[in-house]
Amino acid sequence: MTTKMESNSEHINPRLIRLIKAIGTETLTRKGICGNMGVRARKNLWDNYMTPAMTQGYIKMLYSEHPNSPDQAYYLTEKGMAVYNEHKDVKIVDVAE
Repeated sequence: MTTKMESNSEHINPRLIRLIKAIGTETLTRKGICGNMGVRARKNLWDNYMTPAMTQGYIKMLYSEHPNSPDQAYYLTEKGMAVYNEHKDVKIVDVAE
């Protein structure tokens, strides 16, 4: 199954948009992000969504000096907020291959 965005704007990875929309204007823990996205496996969330988004500068850790903190949470950077504001009303639909 692939994902198609219904938008006329620049193409951005739908996984990235899904993560950005799940975080939105909040600061969330991994558990909160998983809940908003409907993802059960935290490893899947981390490997497929969080790591690429942090590497590309879309999200940041709240406690970057303590990455393993049990209170760790994540928020959108300015770059992430720009994508959120541009795509918050974009509908993402699943399309069978």
